[in-house]
Amino acid sequence: MLRPYVYLACEKVIMGTDGVASLIALFSKINVVIAAGVEIPANAAAPKEWAVFSQWDPEPGDEHREYFLCMELLYPDKSRFSEIQRTKVPVERNKRSQVIMQVNGFPIGQSGEYTVRSWIEEKQQRVFGPLEFGLGLDIVRQEVAQTPISPVNTLTPSP
Repeated sequence: MLRPYVYLACEKVIMGTDGVASLIALFSKINVVIAAGVEIPANAAAPKEWAVFSQWDPEPGDEHREYFLCMELLYPDKSRFSEIQRTKVPVERNKRSQVIMQVNGFPIGQSGEYTVRSWIEEKQQRVFGPLEFGLGLDIVRQEVAQTPISPVNTLTPSP
């Protein structure tokens, strides 16, 4: 049975020609700055790409099995952000398996701790997990600067 080695969120994963992953901008919390008075729907999402990267240690015989990594993202109120993603885990004997789950948006509608939950399935049955980690989201309200309006027209005509 596969055993987890690494499981985390990052902005981007770059795979080298040698199969070594470079993880760019690891994160566990996001701050979103919103203008004062702007209301955000509870299910709002920002068009931000990010990834969940994991590595798995196989046991002898795992290379003959077909495993899928499943992942879901939950809002702080524990409702689901999107559909469950499923990706086949590439298993080779005596080699650590790597899985990149690409996400094409980040939920910004609720302040608090979002939950990234993953598990392993074989033959559509859960055989390991879940693994979870939290991603914090703080919504910071920015006060709108008040610019005094002059009663005099400051535009000048062109010659």
